[in-house]
Amino acid sequence: MVRRGTLLMMIFLLLGCALAEDELDITYRFGSREEQKIAVTIDDCYHAEDVRAVLDILQANDVRATFFPIGKALKYKDAALWQEVVASGCEIGNHSWGHTYLTKLSRQKIKFQMLRTQEKVDALLDCHYPMQVMRPPMGKTNQKVEESVAAVGYLAVVKWDVSETDPVKALADVQNGSILLFHARKKDAECLSVLIPQLVAEGYQLVTVSELLELPEIVCSAEKYVYHRRDTEENIRPDAVPQN
Repeated sequence: MVRRGTLLMMIFLLLGCALAEDELDITYRFGSREEQKIAVTIDDCYHAEDVRAVLDILQANDVRATFFPIGKALKYKDAALWQEVVASGCEIGNHSWGHTYLTKLSRQKIKFQMLRTQEKVDALLDCHYPMQVMRPPMGKTNQKVEESVAAVGYLAVVKWDVSETDPVKALADVQNGSILLFHARKKDAECLSVLIPQLVAEGYQLVTVSELLELPEIVCSAEKYVYHRRDTEENIRPDAVPQN
């Protein structure tokens, strides 16, 4: 005979498993370990000259990367640069509007951080560019963050498994499917100028995060997204929001 306390414990465990199965899980630290593909990611992007330096290195080596700019850091005068980023085959992902801890925000405020940045990116690119990958500031995320960003169209919360600005150490840490964390700054550009040719020589394909995770191809459309406060209160994709 099963004792009452044991029975209750079994019920709680079963309920916990059932709830866990329903939890959203879209956070990635790396992609498939089966293929020699990796993704270089560039965070923050405060200064255009640093973005330019990284882009020049990528273009010189004929490889792609994913840039995660902070929304507030994007400037209209740099529109041509960001259009070149996309034209080169690189990807733009969302790094929030104000680089704050998303885990400490309400669901509405998390959505605001995503959508306000989407509006700014669209304005600079002069089209609707439906970002589908995001990087949480400081790499901090939880179930609330995942659910909130998924509600406005994001397919992946992107962390990393390599964070090293010494090219020798970075090369040693890289493996199939790695996601490498860098920032748009001089120190990181110097590392990339040495590291990327070495990675290519080792046979790695440097692709965007969306390519690494086998997400849908990003297709731009003419009607740019315009932020509305109501968008944070509904589960709605930015490209489905009515425009003024």
